[in-house]
Amino acid sequence: MKNSQSQSFILWRQVGGVAALQGAITLCWLLYRLYLPQLLAGFGFAGFDRPIAILEDALAVAIEPVAGWLSDRQRRWMGTRFPLIVAGTILSSVLFIAIPAVFIFGNSVSSLRWILPAVIVAWAVAMALFRSPAVALLGEYALTKQLPQAMSLLVFAGGLAGAIKPVASDFILSLGPAFTFTIGSLVLLAGVAVLRAVNPDVAVPKLPLDVAISEKVSILSVGLIAATGAAVACGTRAMAERILPHVLATQIGGVEVKLLMLGVGILMAFAALPAGVIAARAGNQRVLLGGLVATAVLLLLMSVTQGGLVGAIVLAAIFSYSLVANGTIPFALSLMPPQRGGLGIGIYFGGFSLAMSCYSIVFGEPLAIPVVKMAFVGAIAFLVAAVCIVAGDRVKPQSPLNS
Repeated sequence: MKNSQSQSFILWRQVGGVAALQGAITLCWLLYRLYLPQLLAGFGFAGFDRPIAILEDALAVAIEPVAGWLSDRQRRWMGTRFPLIVAGTILSSVLFIAIPAVFIFGNSVSSLRWILPAVIVAWAVAMALFRSPAVALLGEYALTKQLPQAMSLLVFAGGLAGAIKPVASDFILSLGPAFTFTIGSLVLLAGVAVLRAVNPDVAVPKLPLDVAISEKVSILSVGLIAATGAAVACGTRAMAERILPHVLATQIGGVEVKLLMLGVGILMAFAALPAGVIAARAGNQRVLLGGLVATAVLLLLMSVTQGGLVGAIVLAAIFSYSLVANGTIPFALSLMPPQRGGLGIGIYFGGFSLAMSCYSIVFGEPLAIPVVKMAFVGAIAFLVAAVCIVAGDRVKPQSPLNS
C-alpha cells in the first residue's frame, strides 16, 4: 500500500484484520457470559458465575501485561507478534469447544465435577494471552495522530458484535451449548485467519522522532495507563449495566427496553467512526478529555432528567462515550515507547480488569443501588480518567534528539 505524507497513514486492510478478530473476541465473550450460569448450575455450581468472573478478571490483571511484554520481545526478536496471537487463538478455540464437551460428557462422572470450572478459567486465561498483542498491532498500522481513527474500526466491530445481546439472548440459549460454542470457536479461528490473510507484519513508515524515542519505561506512565483503564472500566460498567437500562426503561415509553438497548449498541458502534475522524483531526488528548468530561456530566443529567430531554441526553452520551472508547488505547500507546506498545496495552487492559473485578465485589447487586448514586460513581470514574489524561501529557516519552 502506497501512502504519501499528505494522505492518512493508516493500513486499513491490516486494521480491518484486527477489527475482525476483535469482533470475534467480543462475540465469544457474549456467548460465554450467556451460558456460564446454565453450565455451572448443571454441574452443581449454581451461583458460582460471579466468583468465577471475579477470578477471571483478577487473573487478567497479571496476564494481560505479561502477554503484551512477551509480544514486544517477540516483535524485537522475530519481527512479528503474530505467533503469540495464533497460539493464543488456537488454544482459546480448543478450550471453547471443550467447555460444552465437558458439560455434556462429564456431568455423569462425579470425579470430573471440578473439571468444568477449571476448563472455564483456563479458557479465560487463554483469551487474555492474545488480546493485548493483537490490539498492539494498531501501533504498527497507523501513525500516532491517526490511531483514534484506526481504533474506531475496532470499536465499530466490537460494538456491532455486542449489540445483539439484548435481543438475541433467548435465541442463542435455544441453540444449545454444543452448537453455540462450536460456532464461537470457528468464528474466533476465522478472525485470526482474516488477520493472517492481510499480512499482519507490515507497518507504516515511522517518523524519525518515533524511531529515536528511548525504550525506557516511566513508572508514572505505567501508573497513569493502569489508572485510566480502571477508571474507564468503572464508568463504563456503571453506565451500561445500571444507568442506561434504568433510564430507557423508565423515561422512554412505548418501546421494549431490549430493542432500545439494541439501538443504543448499534448507535455506539456507528458513532465510533465519525468520532475517530474528529480525534485524528483535532488531537486525541483534547478530544478524549472532552469526551470524558462530557460523559461524566451527561450521566448525572441522565439520572435526574425526566421528559423529552432524556432522549437527547442519551444520544449526546452515546457520542461522547464514543470519543472515550476510541481514545483510550491510543492514549496508552502514546505514553509508551513504540517498542513497548504491547506492554502499554497490556497494562491498560490489566487496569481495566482490576476495576471490573473490584466493581463486582463492591457493587454485588448493582440493580439494588439507586441510579443517581451509580451516576455519581460513573461520573467520578470518568473524571478520574480525565485527570490521568491531563497528567499523561507531561510524562510522554521524549526523543533524545530534543534533549
